[in-house]
Amino acid sequence: MKKRSIIFALVLVILSSLIVLSHGDSEENVLNSSDLYPLSNWAVVGYGSLAFGLVIAYILLFNNKMSEIQKKAVFYLLILICMSVTIYLVVTTVHLNLVSESKGPVHWHADYELWVCDEELELYEPKGMSNMQGDGAFHSHDDNRLHVEGVIVDMKSARLSVFFNAIGGSLSDDGMEIPTDNGIIKVHDGDMCNNLPGKLYVFVNGNLTEHADDYVISPYEQVPPGDKIKFIFTEKPMEQINPNLK
Repeated sequence: MKKRSIIFALVLVILSSLIVLSHGDSEENVLNSSDLYPLSNWAVVGYGSLAFGLVIAYILLFNNKMSEIQKKAVFYLLILICMSVTIYLVVTTVHLNLVSESKGPVHWHADYELWVCDEELELYEPKGMSNMQGDGAFHSHDDNRLHVEGVIVDMKSARLSVFFNAIGGSLSDDGMEIPTDNGIIKVHDGDMCNNLPGKLYVFVNGNLTEHADDYVISPYEQVPPGDKIKFIFTEKPMEQINPNLK
């Protein structure tokens, strides 16, 4: 019975590892899917692991006192736990891929620059081991590159405004908030820039983009053909602005 328990414990560890490898950052890596299922993948694995651990603890404590029928019942309970977790993960993963607009996981990129009053800004330094500005679904790695990763249920999840929200800032038609190591830099149309009223311009591949907050980055892994995006807040007129990345 103990050998069987060890085998099933190993199965659960392997299963959990496969989930992490296949889903990256798990629920963060699945854009806008939280309303589709009653439990997230991490929650299912967590509950399954808890149930499995409780059964193993019961076996270790009462193994010598259990009858053969009880031992078989516990053995089948372990199988049921593992199968339930596996079936739930498989079914939700297949369903998510079928109903998503991306029809499966993606990994898109877009390069960007942030300029305010002739000064190029850098996002805050990533904290911890993740080396990530943002979350698993929409982030940067301190490399001036947007990363969209995961299964996209709704293409709106890949908008530029979502990226800014993920990093702790914001983007609108008339302004942006950029989190830096020196705090959040806030600029809006009409704010003073070099002693003159400034205006926000957003260029995608050299072209001025209206309503940039609603712009969905192009679905490419390589840049180019992936987008090159330049955010500029300046007092200068259009003809004096360089719309291309340096």
